[in-house]
Amino acid sequence: MNKPDLHNAGPLANREMPFALKLEPAFDADRSDRKFVATLAKGLDLLRAFQAQIGPLTNKELVALTGYPKATVSRMTYTLVKTGYLHRRRDGSFEISARVLSLGYPLLVGQQMRHICHDYMTEIARMGNYTLGLAVQDGPSMVYIDECTGSSLNKLRLDIGARIEIVRSAVGRAWLSAIDEATRLKFYEQFAPAYGDEWSALLPRIEQSLAEIRERGFCLVDREWRKDTRGVGVPLVSTDGQTVMALNCAAPVYSVSNETLVDEIGPRLAHTASNLSLLIGS
Repeated sequence: MNKPDLHNAGPLANREMPFALKLEPAFDADRSDRKFVATLAKGLDLLRAFQAQIGPLTNKELVALTGYPKATVSRMTYTLVKTGYLHRRRDGSFEISARVLSLGYPLLVGQQMRHICHDYMTEIARMGNYTLGLAVQDGPSMVYIDECTGSSLNKLRLDIGARIEIVRSAVGRAWLSAIDEATRLKFYEQFAPAYGDEWSALLPRIEQSLAEIRERGFCLVDREWRKDTRGVGVPLVSTDGQTVMALNCAAPVYSVSNETLVDEIGPRLAHTASNLSLLIGS
């Protein structure tokens, strides 16, 4: 698969490329692997290109994003419209249809941890103008499967299904701290070329967060993910080690100090994660 090229993407050139496509390498199937259905993989990649920050996409923009030939993209969008997973707008662009929700809903319903964690998250969120999130890893991103906020006035909302960078977020670094070193190093190998010149500055900050988690059970990330946000993250691992997730508590910088996060919220979140790990592993 060719590298996505946004230079000739029309209106997309002025929009942000989907984060997952920007970092996650294209699948490289072994041609001798007869079990691998490349057409299916390409169709799923095409659906993954539709992310909230860029809205509807044309065939031309999908070609630029995915690197697939124009004829291939045209056939895939036609098929996805016919099967109900894409909706064709009057202007000829495409957007995700409600049918796609049916694919993710069984996962959310089946996530026992999500239901167990929610009440504990709500209790911390109500302590202030905080947003709590429970996230799982998907490629180079963390994906939120639950969230709650302590105030309806809180402008920091993390919708279920929203993606966040592993590298720049407290929740992502918390997840990195919980996986084995060999796997973590493989992620580093993927991140390095994706972040380019930024990686030399990002890696020490990631390692500092991992050291914080080893020392006190949580890490603090201040205005790295977003310039107006700071937060803490903790790993959440089941007792059998089969489930690795992460929790975070974040807030606008004007509403919470680093001292409050380190002295009050971080220890509370780490204690909560410790208790929850016993419950989700039972």
